[in-house]
Order: sequence, then C-alpha cells, then structure tokens
Amino acid sequence: MAHAPGTDTHPDLTAMLDVVMQMLLYFIMCARLLNEQTNADIKLPASQAARPMTKGEGEVLFLNVNADGKVLALGEPPMTLSAAKYWLEKRAGEYKRDGQVQAAVVVRADKDANYEQVYRVLQACKDKGFRRFKLRAEMRGA
Repeated sequence: MAHAPGTDTHPDLTAMLDVVMQMLLYFIMCARLLNEQTNADIKLPASQAARPMTKGEGEVLFLNVNADGKVLALGEPPMTLSAAKYWLEKRAGEYKRDGQVQAAVVVRADKDANYEQVYRVLQACKDKGFRRFKLRAEMRGA
C-alpha cells in the first residue's frame, strides 16, 4: 500500500505502553501485598499434621502474632490486642454477607509467642463474628 510523501507510517504506541506500564505496576503491587500477608519474621511451630492451604479456602484474613505478642496484619503497624480488636471490627464489616462474616482467619503465630496471647487473638476474632479459623504450622521434616 502506497503512502503519500511526508506521512508518518509508524504506529502510535503510547496507548499500548501506557497499558503495559499499568499492568506491570498492578502485578508489582499485588506481589508485594501477598508477601506482607505471610511475614517471614514469624517462625512457625513444627507439626506432623500440617497441611498446605487449598484454593477452596474462599476469602482469607491473615493475622500474624510475633514473639512479643503483637498482632501483625497486612499494611498495618504492629498492634496491641485492643488495637487489633478495633481493626478486626472494621474487617468483619467488610466481609459480612447475609448477616455472617464469610472470611476465614488464618493465624500464624511465632513458635516463641505466648499462646495465651494467641488464644486472646482467636477470642477477639470470634467476638467480632468470625467463625472459621486456621492455625498455620511448619511441616515437620520440611
């Protein structure tokens, strides 16, 4: 196909590059958020009965309890139990459907944490309407 002299034959790639950059930033942000949910500083206790999570878990809310008993949640600074209760109340409202909180709470407690504190975190979750809980452990021998 012939073009008139002086016309530009190169396609305008600005829109395509804009979309590619937006997708790249989206995936970078998602990868960062997923890493924050499972804090690497938490050393899980070992268990022979530990199993990996399945894809059918549905909506999941990760809570990490460090060795000092502080609650670590996605994008939040370390919280005391009272601050965690307030935070859980807001999250329960977000996950409420048909009058019930639909999300499962995955608690990842450090093996050196005081388990009275872990129990209090689980009790706070229950008080705010969460009904499904999972405790994470490291597979023994893994």
